[in-house]
Amino acid sequence: MELSVLLNKMFVFVVLMVIGYVLARRGVLDRSFTKAASNLTLNVFMAATIVNSVLNVDASLSWAELGKIQLVVWVMQLTGYVLAWLVARVVPCEEEHRPGFELLMSMGNSMFIALPLVDALYGPVAVFYMSMTCIPFNILLYSYGVWRLNSGRSRKGFRFRDILSVPLIAALIALAIFLLKPPVPTALKGLIGAMSGATMPLSMIVIGSSLGSVSLFDAFKHGRLYLASFVRLILIPLLTWFLCRLLTQDPVLLMTMLITAGCPSAVVVTVLSIQYGRDGVFTAEGTLQSTVLSMITLPLWVMILG
Repeated sequence: MELSVLLNKMFVFVVLMVIGYVLARRGVLDRSFTKAASNLTLNVFMAATIVNSVLNVDASLSWAELGKIQLVVWVMQLTGYVLAWLVARVVPCEEEHRPGFELLMSMGNSMFIALPLVDALYGPVAVFYMSMTCIPFNILLYSYGVWRLNSGRSRKGFRFRDILSVPLIAALIALAIFLLKPPVPTALKGLIGAMSGATMPLSMIVIGSSLGSVSLFDAFKHGRLYLASFVRLILIPLLTWFLCRLLTQDPVLLMTMLITAGCPSAVVVTVLSIQYGRDGVFTAEGTLQSTVLSMITLPLWVMILG
């Protein structure tokens, strides 16, 4: 991909994110908007994008190839969790912040950042690959992630229904369509395609508005958060790249895993931190910092390794 094309796409991403952040800081977009727009984007438009990925790709994969894709996406997700676990055990950290510090490193904002980005850069095939990451992401998030935040804070534990998020269900539907190839009416294809077109702009505005409660200055004043961003944005994608190259030589799959692994910290870390009685301000500041820095690191990864 030409550098100018990549920079143009990242410019659009950044501007939309800044618009959402500024409007939230000025009070134009409040929490109720952010929550409603987030649910709409995640459960409707992103689900449509995932399903649309298999309606516009002409590919045939064997069961062995699909199994290899799942192996690659699990390696990508587990790499982040294992590396974050090791760093959180070595680096001194207040016990109150330790679970959030670990999850800021291990959990990337893949659905709101990676999905629209790989769609813009590599098209439907990359979206299909990325949608397969929903399976390990949800399983690890609502098992290990909840267990880390939940220790001594809440009686609410793992619930199987939490894993069955709409993006995960959409990924399973897309996989079934890909394998069975049922006839899909043209009108329905057009509707799904039109809905998927709203994913990128809405997701960027939602990311910006969701971080509007955090001061940009506060997000860059904690030294430990710089370490979390370094692990999240540099070490994890670098290690993921080397490990995944041992499993596949598919350039689109490799770049999709690299971009997904290099995403900033997930906003859901803050949501769950608040839910389980942890310091939500600490994780929100970490998420904002890594999101801002990812606008530099993600293009660099694509330029260097793409």
